[in-house]
Amino acid sequence: MLNQGIEEKQIIEINYEKFQFDDLKEGSNLHMYLNERTIVGKRMVFLIDEVQELSEWAKVINSLRVSFNADIYVTGSNSRMFSGEHLTYLSGRYIEIKVLPLSFKEFLDFRNYEEQRAEDYFNEYLRIGSFPAVSLAGQQELVEAILSGLFDSIFTRDIILRGNIRDEGSFYKVAKFVFENIGNSTSANAIKNTMTSSGHKITSDTVDNYLRLMCDAHMLYQCERYDIRGKERLKTNGKYYVVDTGLRNKLIGYRQGNLGHVIENIVFLQLLRLGYDVTVGKNMFYEVDFIAVKGMQKLYFQVSLSALDEMTYEREMNALLKINDQYPKYLITLDKVDLSKDGILHVNLFDFLLEKVDI
Repeated sequence: MLNQGIEEKQIIEINYEKFQFDDLKEGSNLHMYLNERTIVGKRMVFLIDEVQELSEWAKVINSLRVSFNADIYVTGSNSRMFSGEHLTYLSGRYIEIKVLPLSFKEFLDFRNYEEQRAEDYFNEYLRIGSFPAVSLAGQQELVEAILSGLFDSIFTRDIILRGNIRDEGSFYKVAKFVFENIGNSTSANAIKNTMTSSGHKITSDTVDNYLRLMCDAHMLYQCERYDIRGKERLKTNGKYYVVDTGLRNKLIGYRQGNLGHVIENIVFLQLLRLGYDVTVGKNMFYEVDFIAVKGMQKLYFQVSLSALDEMTYEREMNALLKINDQYPKYLITLDKVDLSKDGILHVNLFDFLLEKVDI
């Protein structure tokens, strides 16, 4: 904004995580604060962080919109802030921008790594994750400290406290189960049955509440199933993916195993970054990892660690070949040998993540 000619005194920043702004969580106080600092004849810029801490925030922001000559930017870390009846105050008057942690390409840029050596840094990306502050940190001790702070902030403040969770032990058991099983079809009832069989009593409603809270806090993303033949979304046995592998490692520890599903997780997030609505495809007895839809565009994806094994190759390809339409179909693996077949394009994972292919 400064580079565009906006003067610093025209920009007013409020961060509700800072104690100095605690009194401004009431709309009248915020209005008075901004009115005292507004420059007559100048268009102001209001930057308000963690806006969900503001009482009746949508109503207050709409009041600021009509009261001041200003551009207003608000940020928040909970998906529920853009749902509910209160949002009618802003209906049609705002643009929502969903922000994810860094892509692998951005991670390399933040760490000043050369793209030509991308494969050398991929394990580091999976291990420490993709939050900007973590990526900019140098020493491992600082990386761990930032990850711990993010973990505590999200789990303790955004989920446990705001969700009024009383049984923290039960919640962490559910969270660990989901984090360990990213990319596996599951449901609240299936998780309940697994935990009950291991001696921990919990209800499906409680599990469902925990999953919803983690999704609301953008810790998890639910990927629903879509019936390709029936052309409808299915409410059962979807998949969950974690927003950041560094936070996942903080909860369950860093493991080299389950790399196939971790890569699937990375591809899922990249498709979201590219603006696609993503579901899991069900086609009779076959499952397609991802159906990505953006406007009139539809793409199908299978993701595998490697497809050099003949049985794996046939399984992945058959799931795509059985789809009876002409939309583009892709197989993404770490393999460097071209495995394209019958119109199905094989793409190397790093070419996909570094956006070297047109998708």
